[in-house]
Amino acid sequence: MLESTYMLRLIHATTRRNVQQLVLLFWHREPFVLPHCLVTCESLQVLKLNLCGDVLKLPNHFDGFRQLKFLHLCSVKLSDEHLTNCLFSKCQLLENLELIDCNLKRMKLLYIDSASLLYITFLQGDYYDNCEIKISCPALKFLKCKCEIPKDIVIKNLFSIEYVDINFQDNDVKCDDFGFSFEKTGILVHKMIKEVPSISVLKLCKVSLKGLYEEIRQVRLSPICFNKLKSLKLKLGVDEDHMQVMIQLLKYSPNLEVLKLWCDEITGIFDESVTLESESCLAFSLVMDKIVTYDGEWRENSLMYYEWCDFWPAREDQGRGHEMHDPEESIVCLDSHLKSIQLIGFKDEENEIELLKFFLKNARVLEKLTIVWAGYALKSEEALKKVLNIPRTSSQVLLTFHDAKLKRKSTNWLDYC
Repeated sequence: MLESTYMLRLIHATTRRNVQQLVLLFWHREPFVLPHCLVTCESLQVLKLNLCGDVLKLPNHFDGFRQLKFLHLCSVKLSDEHLTNCLFSKCQLLENLELIDCNLKRMKLLYIDSASLLYITFLQGDYYDNCEIKISCPALKFLKCKCEIPKDIVIKNLFSIEYVDINFQDNDVKCDDFGFSFEKTGILVHKMIKEVPSISVLKLCKVSLKGLYEEIRQVRLSPICFNKLKSLKLKLGVDEDHMQVMIQLLKYSPNLEVLKLWCDEITGIFDESVTLESESCLAFSLVMDKIVTYDGEWRENSLMYYEWCDFWPAREDQGRGHEMHDPEESIVCLDSHLKSIQLIGFKDEENEIELLKFFLKNARVLEKLTIVWAGYALKSEEALKKVLNIPRTSSQVLLTFHDAKLKRKSTNWLDYC
């Protein structure tokens, strides 16, 4: 940590040397006002700021950073709605905004209104539940929300959006013991995705799917048709609730080509790239037993370690099986577009076998079915034969198995700067 006077002198000296990227990590012990020399720096394009929980303030007469394209705020307390509105809207060249573990406890509204922003990421933020988030960014391509569920989210004017990742952080204990409403979550998620029907990649978490199921079950939500959706990524349990939502999403994604299914309960943490290009490489590389990390380097056998939830638990009022899909009802993407499916965390359980049978029976143009073993699974030749002997409607499908290997995420903040 740096003393305030020395830190300010260091910032002033740095900005005089035409710095383009600046990473600051310090504890100021009081609200930190962005120095005028930093705000007016003509060369600065990347600013990554970690205040260790302190409050951020803007200088008087703030007109925005002149050349800033990437703003990364970590462990910053945001307490002024006018401040955030100015900070995001007045940076005319800002393309990438990341709010990592930021505190919004004192804010009722976080408004992001920018004509230049391409990427927005909310990650592991605290106290979002009392804050409404509004986003109006016509150039935005990528939106990732991996944080607590906010009070509300309003998104509009996302004319260029391509990738949406909704990963709300609420565990089962909170949902059961503190009265968390899956129905409220379903309404919020539906409200978000209905504003982005033209996206090509959609990723949804377990909490989102559970909430959507509650709304679908009670027939309170109108279907959303994703005509341009090419890749669907779902964190889910292989149970009735999640499977019903998955089927609904498949029905209304007629041009879907890639489906990735994995469980929310994991031992390790996997870092997916924030760029659309790396995501497409990732989908391809799993078949090759490799992945592409955010820096573009190949990592051999670095697939993630997953656990699957139990498949549709037996109920007293329910017979042995439950039909996932009415055979008389057509799912367009299964008939003519879905070419790649990845099931990650396979343990050779009956529920998983039934899921594989469903896809191999109904996916008529399937080319790749990749199965990744759970890291602790008891792999056997019998299990392989069981899967390989499942009848396949598509004559060209290539079915492959791969081992999982745990990849741990670094806890050092500087590793992500």
